[in-house]
Amino acid sequence: MIKIKGVNGKLVFYFESDNFIEQYQFLQDKFENNHQLLSGARVIFTGRGLDNFTHEQLISLQRLCLDYGAILNNTELPLKKTAAAAQPPMQVNADTNTDLFIHRNLRSGQKIRSEGSVVVWGDVHESAEIIAAGDIIVLGKLAGIAHAGCYGDTNTIVFALNLIPSQIRIGNRISRASGNDSSRNVAEIAFCDDEGIIIKEYNSRENLGRS
Repeated sequence: MIKIKGVNGKLVFYFESDNFIEQYQFLQDKFENNHQLLSGARVIFTGRGLDNFTHEQLISLQRLCLDYGAILNNTELPLKKTAAAAQPPMQVNADTNTDLFIHRNLRSGQKIRSEGSVVVWGDVHESAEIIAAGDIIVLGKLAGIAHAGCYGDTNTIVFALNLIPSQIRIGNRISRASGNDSSRNVAEIAFCDDEGIIIKEYNSRENLGRS
């Protein structure tokens, strides 16, 4: 199932299987039987199984951990490093419509581009930039620039556990920072309606008009 190991004071979850239902149920049962397991723990997800999960599934797993007292870990752990990823500023150009998973913080000045969606397991620092044809999911703080649906798709979304961007673009819509850069303790999602870009607290029961 899922291997859980303590590494440098953090809990690392190794996902080897891509069977989401089994993995989710395994974690839920484990947390329910040991309520203290995640209390105040810093959690990192890794493993090849994550690559086949949808954005909604990834968010559900993260939310499950948060509900049982985990703390999102935003410190880079060198479990998945490549030579290209170690060279700032970083530019990633995906040649196919595959989603891009970044297991680290994006530092100021770094730039990510994907022909699919982008999921960042960490923080996106101020002046870092993400441009994606699909959605942008940040499981940490988003303080930089996010442009989802870069080819004009206004049905895409930007999601972050702490959403304080300097600029959000969805399709051809633009929303700048509100000037309130204080940290918020709720996950938020940005999406388009008829009037422009809306930012609201994330609710897993809402699909925002998406199928």
